[in-house]
Amino acid sequence: MKISEIITVLEGFAPPALAEEWDNVGLMVGSVDGECSGIMLTLDLTSDVISQAKEKGCNLIVTHHPFIFHSIKRINFSEANGAAIRELIKNDITVYSMHTNLDKTAHGLNDTLANMLGGKNITLDGVGVQFEIEPTSLADFAKSVAHTLGDKSVRIVGNPDRTVSHIYTVSGSGASEYSRAKECADVLLTGDFKHHNYIDAVNDGFALVEYSHFASEIIAQDILARVLSGTNIRIEKAIQHSPFRLLEEI
Repeated sequence: MKISEIITVLEGFAPPALAEEWDNVGLMVGSVDGECSGIMLTLDLTSDVISQAKEKGCNLIVTHHPFIFHSIKRINFSEANGAAIRELIKNDITVYSMHTNLDKTAHGLNDTLANMLGGKNITLDGVGVQFEIEPTSLADFAKSVAHTLGDKSVRIVGNPDRTVSHIYTVSGSGASEYSRAKECADVLLTGDFKHHNYIDAVNDGFALVEYSHFASEIIAQDILARVLSGTNIRIEKAIQHSPFRLLEEI
């Protein structure tokens, strides 16, 4: 099966046109013309993931986070990105990225998150989703998030005992959706808040639940594996870990 045929399957699930204007999705490095020997699915492209792809004989790496996000003015082999590009080209490995289009599509990242958390009446809403849960305390909802995602870093802003039932979630980094969430939900569930977001929530009497960017998006591997399961091409999930460690884990 040609790499181009695999990309057709991916784009049928999450069309590139869904991506935000600022985003960079699609082909990052390589060619779509060759036969695919295996697919490596990953959240981020790292030198270790490239090594895993080589070891497993995969000549297509599909990432969630775009490998090339900002404009490249030079390729320096002594720098991390330049070395990665050199290694990819040297080993004839193609890299394809699906970012906000995967976040926003039906059965994509945010839709899947809502379902994992027991959401009902799920509505795709821009870069995020709205959903409802059985009324529960903010603390218990946050504990459910932590348990479901296996994320010990989850934290809250707001009265732990307040009752919540309407959630707005954005996988990864969604603090920019604060105003939208406040209009339609009791809680904004996302990652990568800044200090002023916490203060705004305190002043507004609004609730935040913050998970780690990694924990909310590593599930992209499982989503993509399901999408590609009918291709009969060998699929490998890269072994990746959160880039940070909690002190309690050391």
